[in-house]
Amino acid sequence: MIVSMVFYRVRKVTYKGTTYYYLYKEWYEPETGRRRSKSLGRCDLLEEQIRCGGWDSNPRRPTPSGPKPDPFDLARAPPPKIKG
Repeated sequence: MIVSMVFYRVRKVTYKGTTYYYLYKEWYEPETGRRRSKSLGRCDLLEEQIRCGGWDSNPRRPTPSGPKPDPFDLARAPPPKIKG
C-alpha cells in the first residue's frame, strides 16, 4: 500500500515590487522518491472566490417566499342570504 501525505504551503512571491502570496499543494511520490508541488493560485483571489461564492451578505434575513396574496383573496365571503 502506497501512502502519500499532502501538505499545503503559502509562498511569498515578489514581482516588480509587488508582493503576492500563492497557495501550493505539495506531496511526496514514493515511486519516484521526489517531492511534487502544484500552485493552486493567489491567496487573495482564492479568498475572494470563497467569500463571494453565493453566500448571502446577511444570513439572518429570510428569503422571500414568493408573491403575496391579494387582500381580496384573504377576505371571507359574505354569509349567504336566507330567504324567509
